[in-house]
Amino acid sequence: MPQTTETITIARPADEVFDLLADFGNLAEWDPMFEESRRLDDGPLGVGSRFHVVGSMGPSSFELDMEIVEHDPGRHVSLRGTGDGLSTREDISVAPTDDGCEVTYDSAFETDKSDLVDAMAGPAFTALGKRTMAGMRQWLEG
Repeated sequence: MPQTTETITIARPADEVFDLLADFGNLAEWDPMFEESRRLDDGPLGVGSRFHVVGSMGPSSFELDMEIVEHDPGRHVSLRGTGDGLSTREDISVAPTDDGCEVTYDSAFETDKSDLVDAMAGPAFTALGKRTMAGMRQWLEG
């Protein structure tokens, strides 16, 4: 299972950053792998909130339905996604610092397409994680 973990520091309040990132309806705003992301339900964000995302890896596009499975407001959110022979786990933790907050993003996926796993294993998935965090930083600071 390819996995990557990245951490950045943002000069914004932790609660504000958490609220923006926990809502995966915003995912396409900060993760360059995704062209579309939208929330599928209404009400307060929390366990059970659902999202639909459309992304691409190389020449292949994919769609996932994602759901929040853990939600500790202001601190941690965990989502699971499935679709197109792919399953994913996304964990975001936010911790206050003296001048803003630290965001840690941990992502992993499994697929029934062995060629995709081979292509995305190791350094390629780590590079993708760094690109995602650069997009997150730009969106949060922009």
